[in-house]
Amino acid sequence: MLAKDNDKKEVILVLPYLNVNTTSTERFKSLIQAFESDESCTLRVIVIDDGIKRSYFGGLDRLNVDSFPSENYTFYKTKYNFIQRFAFKCVNAGYNRCWRVLQLIHLLVYRIDIFNPSELNLAKKSHSQGYVITSGSHFSFFSTAQKLARQFNYKLILDYRDPWTFGYPSVGGLGFIHKLKKLAGRKQEELLLKQALLITTVSNSLKNFFPTLYHHKIHVFGNGNNFSVSEMSTSTPSSKFNIVYAGTIYDEQLIDDVFFEAMKLFILNKDISKIGLQFIGSVHNSVLKNKIEKYGLSAITEITPRLKNTELIPYLNNASLFLHLRYGDKKSVISSKQAEYLAFRRPILLPVSDDGDIAESILQNHAGYVCNNLNAVIKTLEKLWAKFDKGENLFITQPEEFIERLNRKNIAESFVKLILRS
Repeated sequence: MLAKDNDKKEVILVLPYLNVNTTSTERFKSLIQAFESDESCTLRVIVIDDGIKRSYFGGLDRLNVDSFPSENYTFYKTKYNFIQRFAFKCVNAGYNRCWRVLQLIHLLVYRIDIFNPSELNLAKKSHSQGYVITSGSHFSFFSTAQKLARQFNYKLILDYRDPWTFGYPSVGGLGFIHKLKKLAGRKQEELLLKQALLITTVSNSLKNFFPTLYHHKIHVFGNGNNFSVSEMSTSTPSSKFNIVYAGTIYDEQLIDDVFFEAMKLFILNKDISKIGLQFIGSVHNSVLKNKIEKYGLSAITEITPRLKNTELIPYLNNASLFLHLRYGDKKSVISSKQAEYLAFRRPILLPVSDDGDIAESILQNHAGYVCNNLNAVIKTLEKLWAKFDKGENLFITQPEEFIERLNRKNIAESFVKLILRS
């Protein structure tokens, strides 16, 4: 006999967005679908409407977004303070410098990030038990979720996709801003960690940034791959040697010139009509475009906006080699692109080792090549080119459980099981 809705546990997800093209959105969608599929709970999804209408901002693309069929989410308009309202108007008008200054002012005045939705005026339904779950890197949402959990007498779940005050500065962020965030937010974060029933994060490296006092409540659910095995080709192309980078590229990933210098030397005396260099989703990075021109790679390079999943699949399937670039001096960044690279099973090239999570993932999974100098990169490219030139398939065979472990749907279902039994 099916339980009545008011006998079920209620799950409230508080999210910063759903209608943008970014991998964190895919994580949110997978969790929503997994909770919707579980008959032991009811789901309410609150998406905060920050009023930002700009098509591309802060790595988030609001164009070319995959549709998401769900009836369980609503957009919530919160009451922002004057600084927030003015800042979001600056964003929409394209005044980036003004936006950055107002972000800093808001942090200094309110000791919390500018996306803070404050309190949510939601009505409690007739559930006796429930959970409030939110996901950072808008860490002000953690405080909002805590207030809601206390109001409803629900359990608080915090999902970390990036570090807050424990760990490295945000990718693409400024070091002094991170120091200010630590000063402003450390006590608040420690309070939230104490009050949370469970904490989830995407890697053991992120888990280890937290004080050991909280490790017993921290669970790791890695970034996943969005595609099914049936969508993946097990053959690499025979007519073109395609090197593919998928996703956002940050300036700190472009500090090293090793890969670009290696490519300049690699294509000498080769038929460049058989070589492709593709940066998928990186069209907004001007530093990348300058490097491509500087090293004479324009003739072989394609740079695209972020693509829908259906548009991305052909690029992933037509790759001979996947490119990863370390995130400056950070050792603990492991992005969703790594899961996609592993799932599509082409060799991964890391031109300069991060001496951390990316290199470890490649080596432990026998998934490619980790280099440390120009000669090693050229040698690797020449080795793979020789195989391509002989008509060899560069596809890497992996066991079935390897692919299942990377599936985002399976990861989300494991997440839901942990929450609902806690």
